[in-house]
Amino acid sequence: MNILLTCAGRRHYLASYFNRTLGQTGRVVGTDMDLSAPALQACDAAHQVPGVFEAGYLDALKKVILAENIHMVFSLNDLEAGLLAENRAALEQETGATFYVPPVSSLEVCSDKWRTFEFARQIGVAAPETFLTVAGVVEALKLGRVQFPLIIKPRWGSASIGLYMVETREYLESGFEACRKAVAKSALSSLSTKDSVIIQEVIQGPEYGVDILYGQQENYIGFTAKKKLAMRAGETDKAVTMAPEPFREIVAKIAGALPHRGNLDCDFLERDGRLYLLEFNPRFGGGYPFTHMAGANHVQMLLDDYQGRELIPYSYQVGKAFAKFDSLVEVPV
Repeated sequence: MNILLTCAGRRHYLASYFNRTLGQTGRVVGTDMDLSAPALQACDAAHQVPGVFEAGYLDALKKVILAENIHMVFSLNDLEAGLLAENRAALEQETGATFYVPPVSSLEVCSDKWRTFEFARQIGVAAPETFLTVAGVVEALKLGRVQFPLIIKPRWGSASIGLYMVETREYLESGFEACRKAVAKSALSSLSTKDSVIIQEVIQGPEYGVDILYGQQENYIGFTAKKKLAMRAGETDKAVTMAPEPFREIVAKIAGALPHRGNLDCDFLERDGRLYLLEFNPRFGGGYPFTHMAGANHVQMLLDDYQGRELIPYSYQVGKAFAKFDSLVEVPV
């Protein structure tokens, strides 16, 4: 069993989880455009590849997969997900590896916050009121559907680029235009067409992260829920695991309507006892270590599922709190 982590980046912990789980039964291989990426230092082999949007990226990836006899491929970068999803069938046919990325239809829901909002409404799950235009927000304000503060953000991507909190009507249009310009100057410009910005009501209340696990055949396996206690640079920095019951019905609706492979990272906000779906990340997200440490070893379950082994009943410890901390690894120069 050989595993490939593409766009490995900073997720040293994830490479370590795969390494420890595989033991002597397989190898963890990583790719990145920079060989000093921290996650590569926890891999058994590291390969430098071009940037995701450079010519030859997929060819370079295929060469690594064939040379290293890779069985399972996991992408750790949002900007790469679309490229791999669109080419999933062809890549699997050419390499024999299984790509743990969503089908294109699911990726569109996950990567596009407007589509996430529409999807939530379609399946009967609450979501923050979301708008594509300033005019739409102004009308909703008049009708009392939303109130300030509002948040302006890029429609695509999960990075903290171009986020603007507006408290008054005066700054609504200027914030919208500033966000649009920030997107145009960023890596997100490759994902965006027209209507690249959304305006969303702010749900003030506790925030939760849910990791939903899907198998090789896009089959639902289980989920873990945690309450976020602290955030840092857009990622969960401290969290405590929660009982699954408040999330069970919502997760069933999502898993029944959104095919995927691997880990699906979901963010929720709570207001007056009601949960609101905020966004999806169809990969191992920054909140996964809390799931793993609480006993829901998605890495082991994915390996077992791939090999056709019977999965142990899904469970995790509730009330377990964890916090991240900074560390260093030696890197090549």
